[in-house]
Amino acid sequence: MVLFTVQGKAGDQLKETNMSVYFHDYSSDGPNSTVRAVVGFPGKPWSLTQFGTLFVSDDPITEGPDSGSAPVGRGRGIFVTASLDGVSTYVSLSIVFTNEAYNGSTIQIQGTSDQFTTVREYGVVSGTGKFRYAQGYVIFENSSFDRSTLYAIIRCNISIYHY
Repeated sequence: MVLFTVQGKAGDQLKETNMSVYFHDYSSDGPNSTVRAVVGFPGKPWSLTQFGTLFVSDDPITEGPDSGSAPVGRGRGIFVTASLDGVSTYVSLSIVFTNEAYNGSTIQIQGTSDQFTTVREYGVVSGTGKFRYAQGYVIFENSSFDRSTLYAIIRCNISIYHY
C-alpha cells in the first residue's frame, strides 16, 4: 500500500491521502464467492447485464495484487445494473479497514459507470475514523481476470481529503 499524507493550509487540519489497494473479487456461485446476485426482475435472468439485478459484495482487500499479500480490509457494498442496455452499474461501497494503521476506519464510495471498461471512476462521499469527512475519488482498474473461475483482481487508487 502506498500512502502519502500532506497537511493542508496553515491553521487547517485538512489532509490529503493517496493510496492503492487491491480488491479480490470472486463472482462464481461457488463457496468462495464474494459477490452474489440477490434480487432481480421475476422471469428474467439475474446477471451483470440484466437491468435491475442487485448484487452484494464482500471482497477481501490487500496491499498488493497477490492474494497472500498483507490484508488491508474488506470491500462491502451493493451494486445494481442500472441501465436498460445492461452496461452501467450504480455502486454504493464501503472500504472497511481492518489493518493496524486504519482499523475501524471506512471510506464510502458512490457512483455509476460503464461496468465493462477497464478503468472506472467513482466519488468518495464520506468516511469515518481516520478518514472522517472524506471526499475525493477512487479509480478502479482491472489488473487481471480469470474467466474460468470468475476471479478478478482490481486495483483501487484512492485520492481523498479528510480531517
